[in-house]
Amino acid sequence: ARNRAFAEALRRAITPGRTRVADLGTGTGFLAALAARAGAGSVWACEAEAGLAALARKTLAANGLPRLRVETGHSTELAPPTPVDLVVAEVLGNLATEEHLVETLTDARRFLAPGGAMIPCGVEHCVCPVTDAATQRAIDVWPGIGFDYDLAAARRVSLNNLFVRTFAPEHLLDGGAAAQVWERLAFPGQNPSRRQGSVVWTMSQAVPVFGFAVWWKATLVPGVTLSTSPLAETTHWQQIYLPLLEPLDLRADDRLHLEISTDTRLSAGCRVRWSGRQMRRNREVARFAMDNLAGCL
Repeated sequence: ARNRAFAEALRRAITPGRTRVADLGTGTGFLAALAARAGAGSVWACEAEAGLAALARKTLAANGLPRLRVETGHSTELAPPTPVDLVVAEVLGNLATEEHLVETLTDARRFLAPGGAMIPCGVEHCVCPVTDAATQRAIDVWPGIGFDYDLAAARRVSLNNLFVRTFAPEHLLDGGAAAQVWERLAFPGQNPSRRQGSVVWTMSQAVPVFGFAVWWKATLVPGVTLSTSPLAETTHWQQIYLPLLEPLDLRADDRLHLEISTDTRLSAGCRVRWSGRQMRRNREVARFAMDNLAGCL
């Protein structure tokens, strides 16, 4: 799914013989090769890992593209020799922004010629309450250690983390149909590294909520999308699980408020905080606050 989507996006975005392309974080050089095969007027690529950059050069040469230029270094420290018409960067993680997608593409605006475009041109993050206990049981092993030993502090550290998991629709509120968008990003654009979004659900029935599943949908070019949703075609990416320390016992008409804050500055790594409250008839009955920084020792 990933390769087909990027191939189609490049085909649509490239005018043969004219479009100048920059591929940021090229890896094996695969997207740079797709751009060249789509007829790009020129292709410049970079890769931060020296060993991977060397591999990209060998792989491109083995595929008949020995002259395609691959520079070693992070794109924020480099620049193509001339302005480009199209920047492509597949630096998407299980959390779309964890590999510094925002910082990479915000900086790469300086590469673009007037009217230039980016792939992806937009990303949405979605979130949905998890109503099945299986995922929580698999990670919350501390209560079962036994031997009359209090591991509450270790449990708190452990659960203040992001867990990469695969969810089926039946694990989610309303089979995943209750998912809401908490973040929208457009490229090229001025997207801050510190961001936050909030959503509210009103329960139609009584359900337990153990945490939240997060996934993304990327618009590569208009009309070509790629998603990690449990309701979409399977990709090599998975969803992110944001656990709670204690499940929420929600009743019909309760409101569940959630706020997610992220900090993806290069110096910060990827900090994620999720907090919220459960409301019943305008009365707060539960509150939670989690932070993956609290999950670091």
